[in-house]
Amino acid sequence: MDMANPPICQQHGVDYTEVFASVARMDTDRMIIALAAQRNWTIYQLDVKLAFLHGELSEEVFVEQPRGYEQKDNPHKVYKLKKALYGLKQAPRAWFSRIEAHFVNEGFERCHNEHTLFVKTIKGGKILILSLYVDDLIFTGNDESMFYEFKSSMMREFDMTDLGKIRYFLGFEVLQKTDGIYISKKKYALDVLKRFGMEESNSIHSPIVTSFKVFKDENGVKVDATFFKQMTAKRVFGYLRGTTNLGIFYKKGGNDKLVVFTNSDYVGDLEDRKSTSGYVFMLSSGAVSWSSKKQPVVSLSIIEAEFIAATSCACQPVWMRRILEKLGHTQGNCTIVFCD
Repeated sequence: MDMANPPICQQHGVDYTEVFASVARMDTDRMIIALAAQRNWTIYQLDVKLAFLHGELSEEVFVEQPRGYEQKDNPHKVYKLKKALYGLKQAPRAWFSRIEAHFVNEGFERCHNEHTLFVKTIKGGKILILSLYVDDLIFTGNDESMFYEFKSSMMREFDMTDLGKIRYFLGFEVLQKTDGIYISKKKYALDVLKRFGMEESNSIHSPIVTSFKVFKDENGVKVDATFFKQMTAKRVFGYLRGTTNLGIFYKKGGNDKLVVFTNSDYVGDLEDRKSTSGYVFMLSSGAVSWSSKKQPVVSLSIIEAEFIAATSCACQPVWMRRILEKLGHTQGNCTIVFCD
């Protein structure tokens, strides 16, 4: 195709439509890890090499001739792509559609509440669970033969790297032990400290001074907002330095019920007078989901702030119970939310 003035970048609605690709929530992965620890399952990891190149395009996409590979006789012509290419806005979506179709063809069922979670069950109570995050995937279950068949089918279809037992996934380290599974972000925290030259900072065990209220300094000196957001504050580095050896341990045979705690901080923001909601969900004796965020409205009393926090918290276990049911870990009774 001849194109004297090709567009510099893709134009939405012209060159592509859907470009998003689902990615797994960290809450989902932590629930899988907690369940594996509970039932003494082993978690394995696979990595897809050049994942986006496996995606198949549904649109016609043209690119300029690569620098150094131009055809001298046809300098104004462009290439028509047959498959997705790194840099294309629809490449992640094309890849996800491709691998999702493969999972379905292999007998997996996609979870409607978490589109990157796939489960395969066969007679005898055998189950295989996998979670996909772009080109990284983890899988676990109760039958080694299903692991072998799954890895074989993936190797035949894609160029894969078998990473064996999961060790490092999405920034956190995973240690599978006989009595449970331990996860931490020690390496990530140390990398952040090294990046800003704070490896030798003093250790602090709280990210902010207890009972200290943050407020806006209208007369303060203007700083680089981007750099400040990257490094947050010096005390936070001290907090990272003092907590690098901490993590979460999910016990083998630990509590198999969701345990929920919620609370609020009344008028935590002195500027807009808004309160803060917080919650934490426990499974297999370890935290699997947590949140601390400012409430969208101004509460007129402490009890109102507590009600808002409890209400927002109650939405989370509805979704989590559905995920656990898909994983074969149905919560028989109601989930009790403990609040102040």
